[in-house]
Amino acid sequence: MRFLAVVLFCGMMPVMAAANSLPLNTSFVNFSILYHPLTREVLINPPLVDNTSASVNVDLSSLPQIKPSESWFHRYQRELRVLAVAFGVLGGVIALLTMVIGRLRKGEQRLQQSMALFEGVFDQSFQYIGILDADGVLVSGNLALQELVGRSVVKYDRSMWRWYCWSSPADSQLKQAFMSASCEQPIRMELVIQSHEDGNRVLDVAIKRLPEDESGVAQLLFEARDVTTRHQMEEKLREREVSYRLLYEQQPVMLLTVDCQSRIQSVNQFAADLLGYRKRELLGHKVEHFYEGGEPMPQQFITHALASVGQRVWRRQLRYCCADGRKVWIRETIRQAQNRQLLVVGEDITSTRELEVQLAYQACHDYLTDLYNRNHFEQALEWALVEAQEKGAQHAMLYIDLDQFKIINDTAGHEAGDEALKQVALLLKGLTPEKATLARLGGDEFAIILNHCNQEAAITFSREILHQLEAAEFYWQNTRFSFSASIGLRLINDTAGSPQQVHAQADTACYAAKDEGRNRYHLYHPDDEELRRREREMACVSLIRWALAERKLELYAQQISPLAAGRERQHYEILVRIRNEAGEIVPPGLFMPAAERYNLAHRIDRYVVSEVIDWLVAHPEAVDALEMCAINLSGQSMGDRGFVHFLVDKIRQSGLPTRKLCLEITETAAIGNMSEAICLFTQLQALGCRISLDDFGSGLSSFGYLKRMPVDIIKIDGMFVRDMADDEMDFAMVKAINELAKKMGKQTVAEFVENEAILAHLEALGVDYAQGYLFGQPQPLAELVAQLSHRQEVV
Repeated sequence: MRFLAVVLFCGMMPVMAAANSLPLNTSFVNFSILYHPLTREVLINPPLVDNTSASVNVDLSSLPQIKPSESWFHRYQRELRVLAVAFGVLGGVIALLTMVIGRLRKGEQRLQQSMALFEGVFDQSFQYIGILDADGVLVSGNLALQELVGRSVVKYDRSMWRWYCWSSPADSQLKQAFMSASCEQPIRMELVIQSHEDGNRVLDVAIKRLPEDESGVAQLLFEARDVTTRHQMEEKLREREVSYRLLYEQQPVMLLTVDCQSRIQSVNQFAADLLGYRKRELLGHKVEHFYEGGEPMPQQFITHALASVGQRVWRRQLRYCCADGRKVWIRETIRQAQNRQLLVVGEDITSTRELEVQLAYQACHDYLTDLYNRNHFEQALEWALVEAQEKGAQHAMLYIDLDQFKIINDTAGHEAGDEALKQVALLLKGLTPEKATLARLGGDEFAIILNHCNQEAAITFSREILHQLEAAEFYWQNTRFSFSASIGLRLINDTAGSPQQVHAQADTACYAAKDEGRNRYHLYHPDDEELRRREREMACVSLIRWALAERKLELYAQQISPLAAGRERQHYEILVRIRNEAGEIVPPGLFMPAAERYNLAHRIDRYVVSEVIDWLVAHPEAVDALEMCAINLSGQSMGDRGFVHFLVDKIRQSGLPTRKLCLEITETAAIGNMSEAICLFTQLQALGCRISLDDFGSGLSSFGYLKRMPVDIIKIDGMFVRDMADDEMDFAMVKAINELAKKMGKQTVAEFVENEAILAHLEALGVDYAQGYLFGQPQPLAELVAQLSHRQEVV
């Protein structure tokens, strides 16, 4: 600037010189002189005086001639050039300075950003960072460090190891580390610190010396990171390792690791205890040395079993030899491990195998007599039948049923009965050939299969059994019992069918022997009529069960005709039929004996009573036209309390007129269950029902019991009615029964009325009702009711 002022001053000097050449009296106050070089005119511009202005034109010719001076540009051309160069240099310097200043400002901004970034990283770091001076006093610490120990704990006037957050071993360790780091030895260690938030924490601490600054002050960098979680995980891993080792040693299975040569590389303590060896006695030995027999080693077993694609685990059962000579069953589970080794897991299944053997024995043996049971006997019977059918062999089956064995149980108790069965089993076992099969089928029933035995040998063996049983005596608490049996004999040859049929045929032959008088045998023949009848009964049992399950029992009825005039209402007896799978009707004469023999009669009675009452309830018009509906009951039903309750409840809930219901019970069943019959008759009569005694006269003492039974109707047995027109004795029996019933105030019904001659005799005797084919055969209940209703309408 000083240079510019000098230049300006020099440029004004010519003007000042021209002004000095003018007269002295000329006023130069506040005016301007303009010189035009072309016209050579000078224009003087005077000052404003008295608010006026004027321009004075001066004629230069009249003025004194002034020698024109040289132009300042030409005069100061040199200085101007110097000035221009100076301006150029000055501009360059200014531009250079401007660029340097800009760069300095950018560097300062970057430095500020770096400082801000460093401070942000320093404060926001998850690690705990602090800068310490030479005495260990904290100079600066980040937020994480302050939050770890708490702001109240952080002290800037004492060494860090004197803070209250360090425990007694940690503070001395930290002090020692600080001293070592001061000697330019970086230190790293783990310390426990007390956090004000969540208790003790483990820190991974690193202390190192920082480079000295210009002032030469030494500082140290304190860095720490929280490794509490890692320590906890490591502790858990150590605990798990201990647990795994303990589990490995005490696991209740054998754990072996074997190499490619089957040598034991590792073994747990349980395996050593089980086999009775110490662990070092097992290590290095081949595992097959402890096998019983020639069991292949694990590698050979796996190689043999590799045929199954995708298999990764192999299992087998074998026996190990213990140090004390014992043998234990082991279930080996083999799988491949690392380094071509195999992991063998062995489970002690000795008790399981013993239990399996025991269960297998119990599955085919009787628990009381120790003989074979029914399951094993049926299997043996199947094998015998296959051999007979395929190879033409002949065997024999004996079905043995002890006679009157119930007497021992009833008089001496079941304990005595069990002991008697044991003695019979021992006797039969001593008589039975070695290759024969002796079994207890259940209760007091035994069976024997004689292999490769003809008819004569089988009969001889049966007689020997009967003789030995009859000669045997059984004593129980000073009471003597004897044995006898009935034997059903069935030859197993080409005539035999299925095992079930052979078993049933032998059973039928045994019952035939009982019917013949017991203590004997009966040989089954396919053409034996009695056995064929029993076989039909057995077939009927299955038919009855099927009919009850499938509701294939059909209600039939037969008219009972009044013999006296004036009785127009309907009177019929309910009968039952079975429709088999072929759609054919099976008469009761075929299935009722089997039902009574095999305790199925009460189930049929329950079905019939329920169906009849439901049908009458559903057809009130039939009830209006009804005088009496007779329903048959078996002797088994009277002794069944459940059936009696069902019958009484069913009648009460039906709402039917009870006087129109009549319950029929055979004379033999009533006399055989006198007390039960009287109890049932009393309950039914209390409801209003009528009681009919069926087949009267067949018993030996019918007349003696008649006065004790509360019955309303007596049905004369058809065996007297059938021939009464030709046989005087039958006529006399019918007459006597009718007269006795009349004197006792009871009505009579004659069965098996098949012709007019019989009807005429009955009318002459004054019998109340007649029933038989003369009036109509049994037909479905609905059809009979419709037929009787039609007759009433016609009349």
